[in-house]
Amino acid sequence: MLRDTGMEETAKKYEAITKWEEIVGPKVATVTIPERVSHGNLIVKVTSSVWKYELTMRKQEILQKIHQVTGSLEIKDIQWK
Repeated sequence: MLRDTGMEETAKKYEAITKWEEIVGPKVATVTIPERVSHGNLIVKVTSSVWKYELTMRKQEILQKIHQVTGSLEIKDIQWK
């Protein structure tokens, strides 16, 4: 049905939110909350500046995992807040 309505890619990019723990693992998932997808950016709330720095260093690795898990390249960047 999603494919027929042209919404398949939109649904896939939101899998980054619904499958967040699978993407980053349980440890990182406990200190982060994926909030929304906006204009190709995944917005993620982080509990501390130390984690924000760590995740900034791992951004490309996490983006690759998002693309692998979702099967979509719609998410181009992650913004940590």
